[in-house]
Amino acid sequence: MSTSLRRSRFSGRAVELDSMESAFRDVSGGRQRSFLLGAEAGGGKTRLVEEFANRLSGRALILKGGCIEQRESALPYAPVTAVLHELVQLRGAPAVKSFVGAEGARELAWLLPEFGESSERFDAGIARARLFEVLRKLFEELARETPLVVVIEDIHWADQATCDLLRFLATRLKKIRLMLIVTYRPEETIATNALRTTIADLSLSEGAAVLTLPRLQRAEVAVQLEGLLGRPPTPALINEVHARCCGIPLFTEALIDASGGLRRDFPGSLNDYLLRAVRDMPASTAELLKVMALGGPHITHALLRSVANKADLELAEWLRPAILAGILVSDHDGYAFRHALIHEAVRGDLIAGEKVAIHRAYADVLERGAVPSYRVWHSVALARHWYGAGQAENCLRWAWQSATEAAATFAYADQMEMLKLVLAVWPEVDDAIEVIGADHCKVLELAADAACWAAEAEQGLAFVERALAEVDVGRDKEQLAALLLQRAVMRQHALIPGEIADLERALDHALDSTRLRADGLGQFSRALILRGEFDRARRLGDELKDLSERLDDEEYRIEALIVAESLEMASGSYHIDSLWSVVDRARQASIGRVEVLAGAALLRALLETGKYPQVTEIGPAIFARTVEFGQARYIGAIIGSPLCRALLALGRISEAIETCERMAALDPLPLGLVHVFECQAEIALVLGNSDRIAVAARSLRSLPPGPQVASRMAANLLRFDIESRALAGDMDQSAILVRSALNHHCEKQGRVSWPLLASAMRVAVDTKQKDVARQFTDLAARSPCRNVVEEAERLGILAEMSRSTGSDLEAWEAVAQSWADLNQPFRQAYALMQAGGAAVNAGQRAKGAGHFRRGADLAHSTGASLLGNQIETLAEKARIDLRNGKEGGMPKAPLGLTDREFEVLRLLAAGQSNREIAVNLFISSKTASVHVSNILSKLSVPSRGAAAAMAHRLRIVDPA
Repeated sequence: MSTSLRRSRFSGRAVELDSMESAFRDVSGGRQRSFLLGAEAGGGKTRLVEEFANRLSGRALILKGGCIEQRESALPYAPVTAVLHELVQLRGAPAVKSFVGAEGARELAWLLPEFGESSERFDAGIARARLFEVLRKLFEELARETPLVVVIEDIHWADQATCDLLRFLATRLKKIRLMLIVTYRPEETIATNALRTTIADLSLSEGAAVLTLPRLQRAEVAVQLEGLLGRPPTPALINEVHARCCGIPLFTEALIDASGGLRRDFPGSLNDYLLRAVRDMPASTAELLKVMALGGPHITHALLRSVANKADLELAEWLRPAILAGILVSDHDGYAFRHALIHEAVRGDLIAGEKVAIHRAYADVLERGAVPSYRVWHSVALARHWYGAGQAENCLRWAWQSATEAAATFAYADQMEMLKLVLAVWPEVDDAIEVIGADHCKVLELAADAACWAAEAEQGLAFVERALAEVDVGRDKEQLAALLLQRAVMRQHALIPGEIADLERALDHALDSTRLRADGLGQFSRALILRGEFDRARRLGDELKDLSERLDDEEYRIEALIVAESLEMASGSYHIDSLWSVVDRARQASIGRVEVLAGAALLRALLETGKYPQVTEIGPAIFARTVEFGQARYIGAIIGSPLCRALLALGRISEAIETCERMAALDPLPLGLVHVFECQAEIALVLGNSDRIAVAARSLRSLPPGPQVASRMAANLLRFDIESRALAGDMDQSAILVRSALNHHCEKQGRVSWPLLASAMRVAVDTKQKDVARQFTDLAARSPCRNVVEEAERLGILAEMSRSTGSDLEAWEAVAQSWADLNQPFRQAYALMQAGGAAVNAGQRAKGAGHFRRGADLAHSTGASLLGNQIETLAEKARIDLRNGKEGGMPKAPLGLTDREFEVLRLLAAGQSNREIAVNLFISSKTASVHVSNILSKLSVPSRGAAAAMAHRLRIVDPA
């Protein structure tokens, strides 16, 4: 039998298959599982999925969909449409409709015309939410009948809308018999924002597992070769193939020719070889492959027949050589290149004239409508093909339509890409305005709006600048105002100056009582609140409230309430019940934008009032809504920040880390990155990792120095610098920074930064700066507290002052209780440490032991090992053995040191030389030197200075 008819034997991947089989058993038992399957190009992702599907034959309903490469355009929801198409092929449209009902079918009709008439879409936010919910219901109903396996391949080509949908499904589909398998190329994560975000979110979802396929080992290549050759390969052949293919399955297949021999002329690049394989085909087959290369990774038989203008049997004869050679694969309704690299190689080899002719052939067929096509793909495909064919007017018409469809499904990035195509062909169309019913400036405005929601500020600002150069200031004042508002919001999120000036100009031009002015008032109010300009924000908020009543507009009534509640919070009045009511009102109104804003305000209020469990309860749901409304990258990090901080406050450090990683994976704009980097620093602070605090601080400093959050960033950066220096044992520099903190508060107008004040006060006492500590105490005593968290901070600051004269036991016990009431174990543990020391100094050793023991338990239980070690060290200095629950014994010195080495370390940390240590301990200088060497070895530090820094960091020794 010719080896061209043989398929490569499945080889290796036993561990991965076992993991997937185990996950399927969980699914069969009613637990949803997700698998992210990553491998380099040619690494065998698709083959592994096929093997797994074969093993499940008869045990599950398996639906597959692949993402469409977006080199030239976006295809929203392409894999979901393919999944629906396969389901209809298997079950029939009526059966699928029975799962979702008539209204659900109308939503699905936006993706597949077989479902009949599509629904009307007035509000884009609720339309997207409805579509997501219908798909959720469909999968749940299917999973009731039998375990459901949904495969989404190649999400490195996924559009933003598909990524959002996957995150939604992974969040919402729980405790059902669903297995979601997603494949991707890890190397693509470097350049693809959507892939980074989706991989991060899916990997952190419940029941998720990430599998990265390694290259095949020599024995596995031998098994693969045996399948290709139909006989056991020789050891020499195995060695040569393994050496040349590097264990990549596709390379192994490429090395073996149709006769089973080894290709000696294999070129240095896989791309060159794949072109050689294609050129080895008969001329008719090679021409057909060129046609397929511009049609996408998968083409239905009907479409290919129409484009190639060939009869079925003739077309089959032309395709057969490519299928037998492994260039193409065939399924029940069409064909695909076996591997993306093959597709890329063929497409890249086309010359300009061939591309134009092939694109024109596709466009002609799709224009006639003779070939059924998925509705969500149709306009995008036509825009792409007409563009490739050089037909500007037709491209303009279809790109405009596809942009409209993308906007209706919140696929903002896809909408922007299609509008870019509109702008690209605009100069070539004489009557472009008549063709699409909008002028060039309006297209730029829409592109800027899409870029804004897609969090592509750089592109959005460029669109705005082009539009501003075209707008007629005297005649189109409202359009000018709209553009200025767009530029203002992008400047805010990019931390670029000029935002306030844009808002002022916008309101100057939008003078009428319109929704546009309401937009401006709401946006301006929030911008002023962000900067701390509350009086001016209140005036604008009052105007917004009045205008919303005149317009009888619920959206702006709700926004006015959000502004009012935000201002109340700024003054220390928290109306949690009112904010809950605002959130409910926004949900009932089905207005996504204000629902997210209200949710953000509620989370902030709950965080600031210490209601951390409530934040962790509702935070994930609010974050999920940003995904549904296409706003995850735009505002997701701002929503995630209070959730991360609440988890950290509760001592759930691993969850806080996961949340922070999810925030970072969104690749937010600079305003969002402020929240990401601050959370990273806060986590590192709890863990006691000075290096990570410094890294986060450097990242924060790398952001544009925008005025929007300048004061906040300055305070936080100073705090992080103080903490990182103190943790590193650089007490001199930390002391200098403490004085800077004093100057910061003296120069700053308005409220103090309580976290900065607390950090600076603690280090001021540690470094014996009594005058500075006294000034901090006075500042804390006279500064108003807006909430119970700030009151707890003030109690701690006042208690710190007592450490300079002899710690006040009652004060520290009160501080510990205040943090216990707020469910903050880390802060409680620190206060208990100080209370333990105060008790011991007061002669109450039993009470001190209890405080030390409780503090150490809290610290270690939350993962704050450094603080736990500090507490244990203080207990050891007091001769209290926490390990056995006893006090008053003689425990061993800390860190594995002998008692004598511990005494040497104390003196070394105090700055004494070996000779001085020898004199104080009545030993020789040589013996002192030996002890120092032993200390450096046991502490795994390179120098005396590093040993002293560690001693200070762990508070083994008293600060100098």
